[in-house]
Amino acid sequence: MNRLEKTSLAAGLFFGATGVILGAVGSHALKEHLAGTLEIFRIGNRYQIYHALFLLILGLLQSKYPGKLMSLSIYNTIGGIVLFSGSLYLVTLAKIKVGMVTPLGCLLLISAWIMLLIHVLATKSQSKHSPDKKRPCPPVC
Repeated sequence: MNRLEKTSLAAGLFFGATGVILGAVGSHALKEHLAGTLEIFRIGNRYQIYHALFLLILGLLQSKYPGKLMSLSIYNTIGGIVLFSGSLYLVTLAKIKVGMVTPLGCLLLISAWIMLLIHVLATKSQSKHSPDKKRPCPPVC
């Protein structure tokens, strides 16, 4: 397992675990608060969980389809989770205003998906029926 795979998988697992923990804590801690506050918290939590799964997928794909855009997609996803979900947690749990941090996190998450899309489209396809260069072609009857 290379360093970037390990980073992506570890981050995905970390954000998945903390997403579940924060979801449970937030549901109990915020049940007395306004419905709007709880909904903002849930949005941050939902995006954290979705993108934790995305990081796991990226970590599994990284060794098969390495490249600069794959790496940037992983790092932007990690940064996007921290900024987007983290800022929504700060707003709801600590009442800390964070300004433009939430939209910046959202842009990082969007860019991660777009970079992966570009990477997939730019990667050359390999035909399943192309002969393996290591094996000779079978004789024709």
